[in-house]
Amino acid sequence: MEVAIAALHVLAAAVWVGGTVALVFIAVPMARMFEGEDRARALRRLGTGWRPLGWSMLAILAGTGLVLAGHDGVFSGHASTRFYVLFGIKVALVAALAAGAFVHDFLLGPGLARQIREGRPQTLRRPLVVVGWCNFTLTLTVPVIGTVLAHLT
Repeated sequence: MEVAIAALHVLAAAVWVGGTVALVFIAVPMARMFEGEDRARALRRLGTGWRPLGWSMLAILAGTGLVLAGHDGVFSGHASTRFYVLFGIKVALVAALAAGAFVHDFLLGPGLARQIREGRPQTLRRPLVVVGWCNFTLTLTVPVIGTVLAHLT
């Protein structure tokens, strides 16, 4: 059973990371080629299209990650101090990623789309980009830490 849970965890991570990379380097640059309402519509469709899959993968990652951590002795006190420290860092980074994704997906993204659609100055563009790149960095960092954790057990 543990192997199946680990496989599900890795597959969900692949979808999350791959989807994020595709959005950052392909979809969003393509959407920037449009202006006004067309641009807002393209960005909105990207966001609403990715959201159900992305958030589902994040939920699967959190659930399977907790189960795997339990198998590694995190909740029974049988893990090493190094494992606990690294696990704590990973949990904190996942929480930061989830918070950043929420801000990006439900606050800044829709707000910027509204500004574009209404032809107003795009004051939310810079914060959206900063949060997006922070999320991207976390998206790449968390699996690396997970790989190190898997080799500590």
